[in-house]
Amino acid sequence: MSFTFDVIVNPIILLAGVIVGAIIGFVVGKAKLAKAKSRISKLETELLNSHTETLEAQQAYVALERHQDQSIPVISMKINGNGKETAKEKLSK
Repeated sequence: MSFTFDVIVNPIILLAGVIVGAIIGFVVGKAKLAKAKSRISKLETELLNSHTETLEAQQAYVALERHQDQSIPVISMKINGNGKETAKEKLSK
């Protein structure tokens, strides 16, 4: 007696498996898309906060520059009293 292997495919079970697989794939894809959108939104918010910090730093720098322009001028005092200027002093003038 020989042994044979006959595969019997039930079309109803096959159709049910395809439908369940499609539903699971749709749900998993939807979850990945929602996660990606959430991550993009978070990164955009972080980027905007970074730009805000940069703009605030630039505004503070400009205010500091304006304040330095209005400061009292400092007159340098020469230590050597012989009246001869050194080469370094000549270059700075």
